[in-house]
Amino acid sequence: MSPDVRRARRAFLWVGVVVPVVITLLSSLVIALWLPDLPDPAATHWSGGGGPDGFGPAWTYLAIGLGVPLGLIALFAVFALFAHRVPPRDPNGPQWSSTARLLGAMSLGVSAMLAWMMLISVGVQRGLDDAAETPDITGWVFVGCAGAVLVVVAGWFLQPRVTSTGTPAEEVSPMVLAPGERAVWTATATTGRAGVATLTALFLVLAATAVVMWALEEPSWWVLGLVCLLLGALMLTMLTFRVRVDTAGLLVRSSAGWPRFRVRPDDVAAVRVVPVHPFAEFGGWGVRLSTDGRFGVVLRTGDALEVTRRSGRTFVVTVDDAATGAALLSATASAAASRVDREESR
Repeated sequence: MSPDVRRARRAFLWVGVVVPVVITLLSSLVIALWLPDLPDPAATHWSGGGGPDGFGPAWTYLAIGLGVPLGLIALFAVFALFAHRVPPRDPNGPQWSSTARLLGAMSLGVSAMLAWMMLISVGVQRGLDDAAETPDITGWVFVGCAGAVLVVVAGWFLQPRVTSTGTPAEEVSPMVLAPGERAVWTATATTGRAGVATLTALFLVLAATAVVMWALEEPSWWVLGLVCLLLGALMLTMLTFRVRVDTAGLLVRSSAGWPRFRVRPDDVAAVRVVPVHPFAEFGGWGVRLSTDGRFGVVLRTGDALEVTRRSGRTFVVTVDDAATGAALLSATASAAASRVDREESR
């Protein structure tokens, strides 16, 4: 592990774990000291239309104020460490990336926002005999959200900009074709097991939460239900893509027909084969945009065909036998460039 990576991991530990845990413990301590001053039952839910519309035991705040942020802090830390396995476990994988930096910043921001919400919700009820008299906290919620954004930004800049991509990219030589010869390369890009497991787990958690909210007659349950339907539709359209390289360039199309992406031969500036780790470099699986500006269809860990457009934008697709597709695309792009040169010389 390089000194830069070691420094980035240490910064993540402080920004994404230590400070958020301290914030959570301190806010929970204050809440525990305030609990005897709360009415019984206490107000536990506001819909933004005035006073509270949900009530429960006062200790609910202590349970939520401790359990939820500590669980999220642990989840962010596990994601960051899982995505960056250091040698000798994964000698070819990235040791650190912007995704881990973002996870650390998010951990800090979310823990700060939750601590703020809990403290405000408890603080406005202190000394009241009836929780129904609790004032509306909508304004404080917006303040907390705005503050959380600022904390996330601060957490981002408190960590060094360190990226270790592991195995370097491979430059591709154009495929040799005889005069007048045409070639077509096709392949299927499918989502890896890790991506399927993660997306399925996310869908099941959201669906279960929506069902629980419906059973509890929460008025906003349908919003989460709609999110589940949209996620399910996206999963069905983005688990498998068809990849084709021919004289028309590169075409990447979902097995459902949409979405589809095309790079024409005259728009190709460079073609490479690059190793890709979806979570570390793109923050997940599917049609993704990375923090370094690369865009593409990232479905599994492994080699990817990377195309740099003449505009400087980069498109990536993870697919088996990426080297063959890249070589043919490079040859097609070279032939297109030669035709343009001949036309311009006339």
